Amino acid sequence: MDREALDLSLARRLVDHIENGTTDLADSVYEMSTDAYSAAHLAEELEVLFLGQPLVLGLSGDLPNPETYRTVDLCGTPVLLTRDREGRVRALLNACRHRGVRVADGVGRGKRVTCPFHAWSYELDGRLAAMPVSDAFEGMCRDDKGLVELPVDEGHGLIVGRLRPGPPVDVDAYLGPELRDELALLDFADWERLGEPHTHRVGANWKVTLDTFRENYHFDFLHRRTLRKMAYGGVLTFDAFGPHLRNSSALRTIDELRDRPESEWTDVARHFSYQYALFPNTSLTFDSRHIELWQIVPVDAHTSEVVHTSYLRPGLSDEERDKAAEMTPWICETVVDGEDFWVAGRTEPGVRLGMIDTVVFGRNEPAPQHLHRGFAAALEAARAVSSATDPGSVGQGTTA
Repeated sequence: MDREALDLSLARRLVDHIENGTTDLADSVYEMSTDAYSAAHLAEELEVLFLGQPLVLGLSGDLPNPETYRTVDLCGTPVLLTRDREGRVRALLNACRHRGVRVADGVGRGKRVTCPFHAWSYELDGRLAAMPVSDAFEGMCRDDKGLVELPVDEGHGLIVGRLRPGPPVDVDAYLGPELRDELALLDFADWERLGEPHTHRVGANWKVTLDTFRENYHFDFLHRRTLRKMAYGGVLTFDAFGPHLRNSSALRTIDELRDRPESEWTDVARHFSYQYALFPNTSLTFDSRHIELWQIVPVDAHTSEVVHTSYLRPGLSDEERDKAAEMTPWICETVVDGEDFWVAGRTEPGVRLGMIDTVVFGRNEPAPQHLHRGFAAALEAARAVSSATDPGSVGQGTTA
């Protein structure tokens, strides 16, 4: 399938849903124990889902040129992403090998990064380049004192890595063949970052926060004064790609297509958005002009952080760039902070007092069902491995 055929296929499904008052549905209702939001459950999730799985660390546009870097903090791990002079992406622990101090902050460019404490400096591939008063460290093996390297791979516009040293990461294997080919069609590897990332603090479990992205029938209620005016609520496509998924959501401009024969449809991608959930914690919303990357991470059982970054397609007119720059704070502050994350915070203490034993995901919520089933399956698989290697551990895990 080429890009035009993919766009047409999704637009056709959305128009059919609008015409018939339907949406994609799961096979059944899914009821989940509120124990899934407990502190004990989070400890297991951190180990299995965040420290044991590859994660999206950013997009290729975060490192637009050789000799650039960006810092990322996820799950208490400070990561330094760099693109070295040969253009290869590296993921390094952002901690000086002298005394553990962060060596860099934010984004920048240059041949080296230097620790602010004692000026130990490092090449962008992590090698220790220079250290003042070097004679005081005579006998130390300098080759062993480069920044700790973390597994990372780049492909199809994504930078995917691990937060701990371990097996290599293969972005194609992470995505799977179908999603790999689809993201390649979207061709966003050279899209430019718009401004600096913004971190949202949310008073809710990370999965509660994640669920605000994964269905849109709440547009008609929570967003009735904002997004409802721009997009259809309760009209959504759902497609699974292994543990990942794609939704698509229709803008109200799609009505322009409804009165025309399909042979006359043009530029259909501007009438809807691609919305990907990349396992376990990343939301990637993509339209014909810009991308919104949302990385949701736990802080504790009842608090999460969301790192939000916007990107623009190269070659946009000044008017289109200005419109995107104007929309981004509105989306962040009015819609997401003011509505989505506001309502996520109102989930506490409802799901942690023990008086509500389950939460329910309806058939019209196939995406959150798919993700929560995937989390439960990953935890169960890890428990099985643990019990096989340590029979005494059986029964020590929590259940979803």
